Amino acid sequence: MVGDLSKGWFKTAFQRKRLEDCSGLFSFLSDQRFLSLYTGTLYRVLTGQLLFLKFILRFLSKPFGILFLVANSGWDERLNHRIFYIVKLFFLSSIIFVSVAFSQSQKPDISCSQSKSVQRLLEFQSTITEDQEKIDISFYRIDLDIDFDQHEISGSVIIEGGIGLSQPDSIEIDFSSDMSVDSVKLYGESISYDHDDDLLSVLAPQETIPEGYQFIMEIFYHGIPTTCGFGSFVFDSHAGIEHVWTLSEPYGARCWWPCKDDPSDKADSVDIIVRVPSNQIVASNGNLIHEINIANDRKEYYWQERYPISTYLVSLAIYPYTVWHDEYISMNGDTLPLDYYVFPDRYENSYENYLLTKDMMSLFASQFGEYPFMGEKYGHADFGWGGAMEHQTLSSMGGYSQTLIAHELGHQWWGDLITCASFHHIWLNEGFARYCQALWEEYFNGDDAYFSYMNSHAYYGYGTVYVEDPTTTSAIFNGNLSYNKASWVLHMLRHVVGDDTFFEILHAYASNDSLSYAAATTEEFQQVCEYITGMDLQDFFQQWIYGEKYPQYELSWWLTETEELTIQIDQIQTTGYFHMPIDLHVTGFLIDTTIVVDNYGPTQTYQISGIGTMVHQIQLDPNGWILKEVNYTTVGVDEILPGDISLLPAYPNPFNSGTTINFFIPQVLGEIDATLQVMDVNGRHISTLLSKQVSSGMKSFYWDASVDASGIYFIHLLAGNNIFNRKIILLK
Repeated sequence: MVGDLSKGWFKTAFQRKRLEDCSGLFSFLSDQRFLSLYTGTLYRVLTGQLLFLKFILRFLSKPFGILFLVANSGWDERLNHRIFYIVKLFFLSSIIFVSVAFSQSQKPDISCSQSKSVQRLLEFQSTITEDQEKIDISFYRIDLDIDFDQHEISGSVIIEGGIGLSQPDSIEIDFSSDMSVDSVKLYGESISYDHDDDLLSVLAPQETIPEGYQFIMEIFYHGIPTTCGFGSFVFDSHAGIEHVWTLSEPYGARCWWPCKDDPSDKADSVDIIVRVPSNQIVASNGNLIHEINIANDRKEYYWQERYPISTYLVSLAIYPYTVWHDEYISMNGDTLPLDYYVFPDRYENSYENYLLTKDMMSLFASQFGEYPFMGEKYGHADFGWGGAMEHQTLSSMGGYSQTLIAHELGHQWWGDLITCASFHHIWLNEGFARYCQALWEEYFNGDDAYFSYMNSHAYYGYGTVYVEDPTTTSAIFNGNLSYNKASWVLHMLRHVVGDDTFFEILHAYASNDSLSYAAATTEEFQQVCEYITGMDLQDFFQQWIYGEKYPQYELSWWLTETEELTIQIDQIQTTGYFHMPIDLHVTGFLIDTTIVVDNYGPTQTYQISGIGTMVHQIQLDPNGWILKEVNYTTVGVDEILPGDISLLPAYPNPFNSGTTINFFIPQVLGEIDATLQVMDVNGRHISTLLSKQVSSGMKSFYWDASVDASGIYFIHLLAGNNIFNRKIILLK
C-alpha cells in the first residue's frame, strides 16, 4: 500500500528538459571547483594551463559563451584548438559521469559595539572585487614574529596565484587598514601599492604578468591586529598565562594576514611559520615540519597544510599546552595521528570525551567516506572563545562536550573538505555539522535519542535557511536557521529518499570530483541528490531552503456510506503549500499499519478500502520526520469509534523515552471531567497529564519518560464516572 499511494511523489530527474539543464553541464565544471581536481605539485607545475582552463569553463558556463565559441569567426585558432582539446578530455573522463560542515556551534550574537565594526567590514568586503575575480590563489607562506609584550605581530606573506583570461588592472588583496604595510615585492622586485579601505592594491604591469600565468607577491607588514568578527587574532590569557588564538570566520583572515579572503578560492597549500617565546607551543593546520630553538629564548614552529584550504580555516592556537596523542585506524587500515593540545587544568575533564573522537571518526567515515585529510592529522586545540571552530585538521575548542566534538569533526567533511561557495550557503557547513551531532546521538544513545535531539532543535519561526544578505555574523550564523532548521532539512531529506539512499548521497557529495576539496552551492548539492535518486527535488529544496516557515496540517477522517475510510489533509498555513510524502499511522481493532501519501495542496483526500470499521486512531507523521504542526478533527467519528468513552492503546509500546496516549469522548456526552495519570506497578503516582474538564472528541497526550526508570507502568484514565487502565512498558 505504501508504494501504491506514493507513486506521485516527485517526478524523475530525466523528465526535466529545461534549457538551464544544458548550461548546468558546464557550470558544475566552472569556478574554483574544477581546480580542486589538480591539487599539490601537479597544480603548481601546470598552473598556467589550468587557470586558462578555469576561465574558459567559466566563460562556457554562460549560454552566450557557447554561442560565442561557435559563431565568432575571429576566435584565435590556437585558442580553438586548446578549448576543444580540453572539452574532449572532459567528456572522456569520469568527471561528467560523477557530477550530477569556527564551528560556531552555536555562535552567540555579538555585542552592539562589535556588531558595528563587523557591519562596516562586511558591507564593503563580503564579496570579491572585479579584479579579484580575475586571479586565483594557489599558495600562501605566512611568516610571523609574535610579540607578546607589545601585542604586535610582524612578518611577511608570500602569495602565489594566476591570472585568468583577462588581466586585472591591479592585483587586489584583502588586508585590514589597521595593519601597516612596510613593503611589497612582485617577482622579487619592490613595487608601489595602495592600502586603503581594507584592500591592498598593486598595479598589474602588462609586461610582467602574462595572461594565464603565475605571479609571486611578497607583502611585509606589522601591527596590532584589530578584533573583527568573532575574534580574528586575539591576545588572551588562560589561568594567568598568555594565550593567542585566531578565529577568522567569516571574513576575519584579512584582519591579521593579507589574502584573498573568499571561501571559494582555496589555496592548494599553505606554509605557516611562527616564532614565539620558548615557553609557548604553537598548534596549527597540517603537519608540523619543525620545532626549533632560535635566538633570544624563542622557538620557531613550521606547519605545512598540503590540502586545499579556505583562508578562514587557517589558524593559530598558542599556549603552554599539555599535549597528548591518540590514533585513528582508517577503513583501509591506515593510521592517522590524533593530537590534543589541552589547557592543563582541563586535561582530566576533557580526556574521556576527547578519547571518543576516534569512534566518531569511524562512524562518520562509514557514513560519508573516509576522513578527508588522512595524509596529515586531526586534533583539538583548546582556546579562549566560548564556542568552537572547525579549523582544518585541528579544531579549536572552547568546550569538550560530545556533541560539540561531533559537530566540529563533522565540519572536516562539511565545511573543510567541501566549503560553502559563499556565506549565502552556510547551511551546507553548519546545518550538516549540526546534523552530525544527531547522528552521533543516534549511534551512541539509540533511535529515541536521535529523534529527541532533532525535536529539541526544531525551529518554527520565520526566515530562510538561505542567507539572503550575508553582511553580518548574526545573519550568517543564525542558530535557528543556519543550524537548527538546516539540520532538519537533512533529517527530512533522509526520510524522503530512504536511509540507504541518503547516505549514498552523502558519500557521492563528499567524493564528487568537482566539489571535494573545493566549494559548493545549494544547487550543486541538489544536483547530486537528484543524480543519485533520480527524483526531481526542486520542490523540496525550494520550500525548505528558500521558503519560510513549515506546514500546518489539519487531519480529519470518516467513513463513507460503503464503509470506505476517507482521510482528509488540509494545509492551513499562510506561507504557501509544501510538497511532502506523509506517513499516516493507522491503528484499531486488529490493525496497526503505516501508509504513505503524497501531499502537496491546500486540501487532499485519500480513500482506503477494507479497514474503515476497524480504525480507532490515525496519526500524521507520528515519528516526527517533518517539521510541522498538526491539528486533528475527526468527522463522523461515532460511526468509527464505539459510542462509549475509550482509552486507546499507547503508541509506541514498549517505548524508550516517551509514548503517545489517546482517549475518545463521544459527542453525546459533551464536556466531562477527566483525569489522565501515569502510575507505577505499586500504584504510586508518577505523572499527571490531564486534570480538567474536556470536550468531546479525540484527545492526545505525550508522556515524556526520559527521566524515568525502565519498568512497567499503567495509564489511568478517570472520565466522568468511568475508569480505564492500560499497561505500558518503558525500556531503556
